[in-house]
Amino acid sequence: MPTHVFQPKRNPPRWWDRLLVHPLDTTVAVIAVLFGVLVVLSLIAPEYTPSKSMDRMPWPVVILVSGFLGTGGVMALTGLNWFGDNVSTGWKLEQFGWWLAAGGFATYAISVSWHYPESQFSWGVPLFLGIGATVRAISIVMIERSVRRTLREVEEHAHE
Repeated sequence: MPTHVFQPKRNPPRWWDRLLVHPLDTTVAVIAVLFGVLVVLSLIAPEYTPSKSMDRMPWPVVILVSGFLGTGGVMALTGLNWFGDNVSTGWKLEQFGWWLAAGGFATYAISVSWHYPESQFSWGVPLFLGIGATVRAISIVMIERSVRRTLREVEEHAHE
């Protein structure tokens, strides 16, 4: 399965290399940040409305969506582009970011579907972005477990 993703030749990989490894993850994280920023702008400038659906949401929900999406997207991007020596830190940041982004996308989707149920694109796309963020968060747990198991096996074999 590892041959199904781009394998960078540079070590450490550059930003472009990381983008080629995680093109959709990066895109969804950028969308989350963009949504979060646009919602913050709408809170600062009440005459600006990034979405008719957002106008119908109560302020606490708008703030929740903005905070979850913006913070989650930034954390996911930080984890995806982690350069530190401790890869677990990058995984934890990314994973928590995906949980937040999933919550933001799901909250937005539920609110839009409540007010505009006939607008399936408007709530369906965020719903599935939220599902995708959840799947990515779960996959990070599985990746980390697999790596830890492999490291344990290598360590045990080295001590024999």
